[in-house]
Amino acid sequence: MKKIYILILCVSISLQAFSQENFYKFSLGAGAGITRVFGDLNESRNSMAVYGTADYYLIPFVSLGVEAQIGHLIGGDKNGPYLRYFNNHYATGSLNAKAHLGAFFDKGFRSTPFLDVINGIYFGAGIGLMRNRVSETYHPLTNGKRPTYDQGRDQSIDALIPLNVGIDYAIKDFRGYDRFLINLNFQGNLSFGEGMDGYDDSPVYTHNQYADIYIYPSIGIKYNFGFVGYHK
Repeated sequence: MKKIYILILCVSISLQAFSQENFYKFSLGAGAGITRVFGDLNESRNSMAVYGTADYYLIPFVSLGVEAQIGHLIGGDKNGPYLRYFNNHYATGSLNAKAHLGAFFDKGFRSTPFLDVINGIYFGAGIGLMRNRVSETYHPLTNGKRPTYDQGRDQSIDALIPLNVGIDYAIKDFRGYDRFLINLNFQGNLSFGEGMDGYDDSPVYTHNQYADIYIYPSIGIKYNFGFVGYHK
């Protein structure tokens, strides 16, 4: 009987040690990165954008949040035969969800530095809106007007789907909770409109068969705070 009591005590201690995960419920982040658009023009160029995020953790490693971006998308060729070029000073706002690999691992296997890194790998998706403000140049023969084969607009709002893959590397506070996160993220944004580059060329004249997209690799930092969640 004494051995049974000792066994039950050991099991209870083990469950208490590995079954509970403490975490901050809120997170604010900011960062910067490089943008590159793939639209109706063949030439694309790198530009810059900054972002801010606010997230709420449902459980450790699973979050819902919002993100805002402000930046530029640049493409085209100012010296080409048609002088087709654009500079889009854009802004986006989106809702997103992210799930880290740590959400799928046994809570008892998070002690090694290697697994701490693996826990931080995540995937995410969302939905949002993109405001486009485009400046462009045209061939002199058009007298500054949009040619007949171009039905685009200088200002527009498009829906878009952001897809994310990245990694959060946690820096813990004195209580052992994840306080700061160093974030590396790669984002692809699929637009439901043609305002990203300001051109909406007719398929009759050009090979305009695909939606506009832009990619956005970035680096940033997040600060976790607020109420402490307890997850078993």
